[in-house]
Amino acid sequence: MPRWMLPNIFKYFLILDDESSGNGSSRSSSVFSAITTQFGIQNCYLLKMNSKYDDELTDPWRAHLESKYRGLKKGLQLAKYKVLSKTVGLTDGLISSNDSSVTEQNNDSFASFDSVSNGLHGQYLSYDDRESVTKMMEYMIHNALLPWVERQMRTLNEQAIARRGISKSLTTGVRKWFGTAATQQATSITYARDSGEMQVRLLADLCFIFGLYSYAYQLYQTVRKEFAVDQAWLYNAGALEMAALSLFLSTSHITAKQYPQHYMDDAINFYTTVSLKPVLTMRAAILSALILSTMELYVEACTQLLKLTNSDDDLFSGVLLERASVYFGNAKMRRKMAFHYVLAGHRMSKAGQKQLSMECYKRALPEYLSKRWVFAEDHILYTLANESDQKEEALSWCFPLIKSQSVQHPDQQQLFLKHYLQLLKHCNSTRTHEVMVVPLVDIQNIVVIYGERPIELIPELITNMETLKNNKDVWVNLSKAAYFAITGSFAGFRETGTVRTASTDNSKIPFAPPLERMRIILSLKNPLDIPLILENIHLEVLAEPTMYLQTFTDKITLEPKCDWIPLELSVVPKKDIDRMRVHSLSFNLVVDEINVTYSTPLNIRGPRMNNSKKEKTSLLYGEDYRLTAEVTKEQWPLVEIDLPLKRRLMAFCGQICRFNCDVSNIGVVPVEAFCIVTDHPELISVYEEECPESSTFRSVKCTASAIDVAVGVFNLKHGAIATGQKKRLQLAVRAPTTESLGLNILLICYYRGDNCMVREQRHVIMIDARVILETSLRLVDRATGACVLQLRNLIPSRSSLLAKIELIKIRLLIAHSKINLTSKTCQNSLPQIFLHPLQRRRVELESEQTDSIPFMINGHEGAVSLWFCDEIADIPEWSSPPDRPSEIFDAVSSSKQCTEDENTTVPELDLFFAVLWKANVVNSDGTTSTVFGENFMPNPFPLGCSVPFCTHHILRQFSIEQSSQNLLETKRISSDKNLFAFICNISTSSPITYHNFSNERSCQIPVQITVTNDDFLHRRSCTVTIHFLDPTLIRKQIVDSGSTNVPGFQPQNTASSSSYAHSSLVLQPLIIADRSRMHATIAFGCTQIFNIRLTVYCPSIYDISRFQAVGLFDGDETEVPIYVPPTYITVIDQRV
Repeated sequence: MPRWMLPNIFKYFLILDDESSGNGSSRSSSVFSAITTQFGIQNCYLLKMNSKYDDELTDPWRAHLESKYRGLKKGLQLAKYKVLSKTVGLTDGLISSNDSSVTEQNNDSFASFDSVSNGLHGQYLSYDDRESVTKMMEYMIHNALLPWVERQMRTLNEQAIARRGISKSLTTGVRKWFGTAATQQATSITYARDSGEMQVRLLADLCFIFGLYSYAYQLYQTVRKEFAVDQAWLYNAGALEMAALSLFLSTSHITAKQYPQHYMDDAINFYTTVSLKPVLTMRAAILSALILSTMELYVEACTQLLKLTNSDDDLFSGVLLERASVYFGNAKMRRKMAFHYVLAGHRMSKAGQKQLSMECYKRALPEYLSKRWVFAEDHILYTLANESDQKEEALSWCFPLIKSQSVQHPDQQQLFLKHYLQLLKHCNSTRTHEVMVVPLVDIQNIVVIYGERPIELIPELITNMETLKNNKDVWVNLSKAAYFAITGSFAGFRETGTVRTASTDNSKIPFAPPLERMRIILSLKNPLDIPLILENIHLEVLAEPTMYLQTFTDKITLEPKCDWIPLELSVVPKKDIDRMRVHSLSFNLVVDEINVTYSTPLNIRGPRMNNSKKEKTSLLYGEDYRLTAEVTKEQWPLVEIDLPLKRRLMAFCGQICRFNCDVSNIGVVPVEAFCIVTDHPELISVYEEECPESSTFRSVKCTASAIDVAVGVFNLKHGAIATGQKKRLQLAVRAPTTESLGLNILLICYYRGDNCMVREQRHVIMIDARVILETSLRLVDRATGACVLQLRNLIPSRSSLLAKIELIKIRLLIAHSKINLTSKTCQNSLPQIFLHPLQRRRVELESEQTDSIPFMINGHEGAVSLWFCDEIADIPEWSSPPDRPSEIFDAVSSSKQCTEDENTTVPELDLFFAVLWKANVVNSDGTTSTVFGENFMPNPFPLGCSVPFCTHHILRQFSIEQSSQNLLETKRISSDKNLFAFICNISTSSPITYHNFSNERSCQIPVQITVTNDDFLHRRSCTVTIHFLDPTLIRKQIVDSGSTNVPGFQPQNTASSSSYAHSSLVLQPLIIADRSRMHATIAFGCTQIFNIRLTVYCPSIYDISRFQAVGLFDGDETEVPIYVPPTYITVIDQRV
């Protein structure tokens, strides 16, 4: 027992006999007998052991000694800090010298602690010796210590009873009843050790130490009252504290009502406010909180602890906060637990307890990590990274501080990044690729270009993987067609697309030419609010350094919060290398004079695999070989083509655009074959020089592809280009006949070197077409082949754009619908068809003007083309007109298709007409331009008809567009059953009228309109009204309706307000009727005839169905339109 507790000390004598010394057991027995005779057998013990046991066993006392000496060491350090901090009037130099002197004085103590704690204990004790030590301890406790304590307690109890007489009881009672109340304040009352109060307190402490809690509680209650009567408040607070603790320990299942919590509260309040004993306060608070937590009163325990955390002592406050955090965690209050752990870590750090502080922060971190408590999370992580002595561990704490979406101030981000780089420098450089996060590299969207061409990346020129899976990719078909045209076979074909992106098929290793750059375009992004400086940027290649060359970027600066910035780096493989793989991006990151070399791995993840059941149910990804290349042994031919990879044209429908294109062989391999392939051969015309360095050009014939009849191949006759030689080509592009926005015309320039290596270069021409001229062709008389060409300038007169259109030529094209282009018999068997003008004149159209050109189509000898001005020689030739069936291109079909039966008497033909025009355009900015164009029109003859006065043949159906339009009108008419209630016909005396306009300016045409009431469903009478449509009114309606379209683009066809008013009404010369309105009542089954006289003033072909007829049945207020069939009449000048 400690000396301050009892005057006499418990003595126990241990005699240790080392049997390895060889002295024998007789001497030890005699010594033991002598000692037991003097001190008693119960106070002595003989322990025998062997100190020369060689086997090394575990240290049984290590755990206890480590905690003991660690506490002593920390205590000395804290005491040294307290001594220095309390020194008054010393300068920093004196403090530092004292600090060093105290440190030197304590070095010996620390060294002794370290030697004791680090050494091994009990390593020479055998298992029997250790068991003997255990038995000795049990014997001492039961046979010596406990009997001695019982005697002491009995003595103290007898002394307390003897001293506590009647007088003590009386005086105590009188002071209780008649003594004046005194406020609790610090008093100087002290008790002697042999006083009655201290004897009772001593007895209570002995009972408490040896587990007699109930009796100890009674004694504490007794002495507590005496201390209160004597106003010994410090003694009273201690008794209250021990009484509460004894009652708690005496009852196994104590409840909150049974526990005297006010005892602890009074003691804590006295320690805090009166006696100012922080150590006693902390002890009482911790004990009280422990008791409350045992009763699951966690919130009450935390409340009691937090009331005391406003102390100036950081260590005491840190300990109390840490205990409160534990109880908050037991109460499942995770956020409060984490918050108070942070507070505890902060106070521990201020108190100099770095290890305890870090432990608190570590416990708080899981509750803040990735839970949107950004500032708290960053504070904890930075504290851990800054305070940790383990650099690897500090690096793991610092890693989450570098975020792409950081909300910290730029200065704070700079501090985080700087500390991060400092840690990287201290750590192993092989680990940097695992933790570096800035700048961001867009790995999945890396673009690789194998070779020197193309110079720039155009997304429209890339083969798309999705379309490739569906066998719809046009680029692949064009490449196959070009390869077949160059080599004559598909053997050995592989796609030579030299660009790989995230949208291409990267499942196979691509080929790359030697001695040409393999260009890698990747994007970098700075997510931080501070600039990033990168130096010595280059690629790391998985190959011998002597097998390739590469480029370096000295320095770039990524501005704060910048967008993705593309960066192009290249590697040049040599001839001796077979395969090359780029695996990482290397650079130096510089922040405030700290330079760290870093390598970012470029591991591209392939597409997700979704074929088998296992692949569908798990996340499995394929390979992506973008950064891997097979280097060929032979060099590739390299040609520079002076044509933009992507060109956008703003043109009118049918407009012809010309380009001059220079093709130069800038490589080291001579080119022996060159061709151009397109998916729109009807819109492309190619010309090459007659001979090298010639100023004359010849048209390159377009042939059909062997794999796709819609693909045209222009194979140059003089396709050989020597090294350093230049060749000039001319390309003509015709805009489509219909309005379009972004029509893509794909071109591939494909060439082969004399070493059989091939290369392709892709181009795309995007056309935005606007209608300027509307052309339509109508058959008037099938017997004579009379037709009328209707022209209309669609540029509004009020538009800022002015255009004057001049008609140049009308020509026809005829061919077999299914033909072998190499068959001479088929070409010679075409019928002879000619054009005959009804009148020759110059045709010019201003804005919104219309005109009609009549002519005849028959077999009588005439002209193939009708010129309306001086002939033009250099008009491009097109491979086929639009809307032409695709069979016309099938030049490599089977022999059965290629050879048409010569005995066939009724061939099936395709007939087309082309209108060549010129437009003088004045733009809104005052500039002028002259453009040429050619519009194609389909055959106007019905299906099954043939051209008059020709060998018998069958013309294919006139037009897809007209067929769909007629079908639409038929459906529209059929939608209303009332439309079938009328039958309307128009007739004239003769379909052809001859008139001499020199004698009489006007020609009158009598017309009869018959309307029959055929309402067989209801048999009602009706009132029929017929209006003659004024051409000026119709023109105004069309212009007004056209103004509602997109500005700058006019529709090709414009409908009038009537359902059956034909657009041809405004596309012919003036016609006047003598009656503008007629009406009559028609009974069911009856027919009414309306007579009207029309007047015309020039020869032409007229559509006389320019009437709008409506019917109104009795009892129905809805007007029903009456279909007026189109009827034509030809007026011919007798002078012609």
